[in-house]
Amino acid sequence: MKKIIAITFGIISLFACKRDFLDRKPISDLAEGNFFQTGADAEAGLIAAYNSLHLEYYIFDLYINNEVISDNCYSGGDNPNNFQLDGFTTTALNANVSRDWNYLYDGVNRANALLDNVPRINSNDLSTLRKEQILGEASFLRAFHYFQLVNLYGAVPLVLHKINSVTPEAIYQERAPVTEVYQTIITDLLFALDRLPVSYGDKKQRITKGTCNAMLAKVYAHMPNPDWTKVKQYSEAVTSASNYKLLADYNQLFDGAHENSSESILEIQFIAGGAQGNWGPQLWLPPSLTGDAWRKFNTPANDLINAFEANNDTIRLKASVLYESNCPWTDPKYPSGKIPFPYKQRSANGWASGNNYILLRLADVILLQAEAKNELGDLVGAKADINLIRTRVGLPNTLANSQAELRDSIALERRIELAFEGHRWFDLKRTGKAEGTMNALGLNYQVTAAKLLLPIPQTELDRNPKLTQNPGY
Repeated sequence: MKKIIAITFGIISLFACKRDFLDRKPISDLAEGNFFQTGADAEAGLIAAYNSLHLEYYIFDLYINNEVISDNCYSGGDNPNNFQLDGFTTTALNANVSRDWNYLYDGVNRANALLDNVPRINSNDLSTLRKEQILGEASFLRAFHYFQLVNLYGAVPLVLHKINSVTPEAIYQERAPVTEVYQTIITDLLFALDRLPVSYGDKKQRITKGTCNAMLAKVYAHMPNPDWTKVKQYSEAVTSASNYKLLADYNQLFDGAHENSSESILEIQFIAGGAQGNWGPQLWLPPSLTGDAWRKFNTPANDLINAFEANNDTIRLKASVLYESNCPWTDPKYPSGKIPFPYKQRSANGWASGNNYILLRLADVILLQAEAKNELGDLVGAKADINLIRTRVGLPNTLANSQAELRDSIALERRIELAFEGHRWFDLKRTGKAEGTMNALGLNYQVTAAKLLLPIPQTELDRNPKLTQNPGY
């Protein structure tokens, strides 16, 4: 963590109804103590904190980590680091592992700068209400980054203040236990929940009470000992809110014409054709849509395609996967030459797509609610939630009746409903199904409990003598 905060402007405006962006010159190498003086400074720092969602982790690696490591995708592409993740041969020298650690702690650092400095601002252009909202938004962002960190690496250092010292005692911190990390995440989310409005109109890039409730439901479900009563409480706070509603047409979630919809809870905004464009779709889509000839990443797995087809799920399959033949490369997993591609971001636009990424949406929360009801013994309620998701895509009601059958039904719905959206691997791990699922694919995986976490990056171990490596690496 460095003493200097780099405030990056020229990103999406968080405050206009349209996706305008600020026309300001970059400010860098500003000491925090001199910078955080006014409300405008606080807003600029908040923009920099939100801009952490535009870093490579949230554009690319989130989907590698949750789709390629899981049974949803093969690595595709030609990147040895992705091959390691796909084959469970990852080492502490893997470049993805190192950069994800750095990206996520950079996001933590940006949030910490706000949480440390905004409370002391005394300026006429910053009301008490707005100050509290900014602190709430920063607190949520820090929690969101730590949710990624704890699920990827397990126990991690809890950096809760911007480090402005070069002394080893301040810079180097030990790994905090997983339970402590989760409790810190919950504390941050509750802090945010108390300070944020119900909505900012149609601005789904802004963090609200609904965003906090949705994330609290996810966190309580992912903890080592899930609290299903809390999952149900916070899920219902979202599903009962009048400002969230499922879209009638599943395909509209991804067609580019219905972004920031009633189903969206938190959505990363991109602007086509410029510096705020989304370069991720260029990496997934087929040559006919990208205009290039190299092999693309995150190839949908046969097992996922089979899951769609066995479920007679033609609507979600068509909305999620695009097939293309006569590609400039061959794929041994698809010897017929008809290769599937992820299709939930559909415009490449020369590395500058306007396609948004939905980080949290209502269907995800409804299925978490179903899971909580099932675990708490409300099987009828769980089935109703599952059927709500299935009805939208023209499928009959679930035939599951027992608690065990409903667990499997919910897991299948989550897999198919949320494919390529960055949830699958974390879901497999939290439900205890990761080892069995991956080893049963017949792909010569040797997944053990130790492989459920990424290694601590070797660069961090070399830098920080207080860190220890995860078992098995």
